[in-house]
Amino acid sequence: IRTASGMQPTRKAMELAPKITEALTSISGLLGAEPDFSPHDSSYVFNIGLSDDIEACLAPRIVNAAAAEGLGVTFAFHQSNSSLWKQSLQDPDMDLVICAEPKDFNTSFSSQVLFSSSYACLYRPRNGAVNEPIALEDYFAANHVRISYDGRRGFIDDMFEAAGYARHVTASFTHFSGALSTLMNSEVIATIPSFAAESYAAMTDLTVSPVPFPVPSFRCFMVWDIARHNKPHHEWLRQFIGNLAQVVR
Repeated sequence: IRTASGMQPTRKAMELAPKITEALTSISGLLGAEPDFSPHDSSYVFNIGLSDDIEACLAPRIVNAAAAEGLGVTFAFHQSNSSLWKQSLQDPDMDLVICAEPKDFNTSFSSQVLFSSSYACLYRPRNGAVNEPIALEDYFAANHVRISYDGRRGFIDDMFEAAGYARHVTASFTHFSGALSTLMNSEVIATIPSFAAESYAAMTDLTVSPVPFPVPSFRCFMVWDIARHNKPHHEWLRQFIGNLAQVVR
């Protein structure tokens, strides 16, 4: 109705307005609702960023569980780490990153702790001898290989030197898997996350020993863009990986 103050709805329109609003809200909810997700029927490819030490531990578990459960989804693993995780998530196809203590975390992302771990020594026993825990004196008398994402000094070097020790590093590697052939063919020690040491030892004839020096523990996280948080397929992925990671240490 035209009035002095402009157009006004009729009485009938005022009566219909709440019902129309309710109907439009219901339609909007139906159109905006996420479809149900079935990992058995879907052919979705999950893209996961992670460092190769975590990959050595988790990837076999993921592949074996997917086969055992007859899942239709598949997985693609990409190299990342605690410094590069944010760069990895700039890829719109990246579902999540698994890394140790992500640096520069902010509220644009969500995270979940997967497991905690510490460090262990990985090495080849000398002359097939029966293995004993490495003594502190033998540890610092041995040759070592370093693994760090940039091939330079790591916090382990800083920690030892702050306590008055220095290890002799004969080579540095930017990937854990890159050091394996040297470990298998040389008398050197790698001080790496415990879960990675156990995984690599299970695949080779290498031996795991505790570090003969107090070393800190750390946590590994799943990190993802907050926009994916409530997506059904993403919720399933996080639960799937979380269950598999419960036995990691």
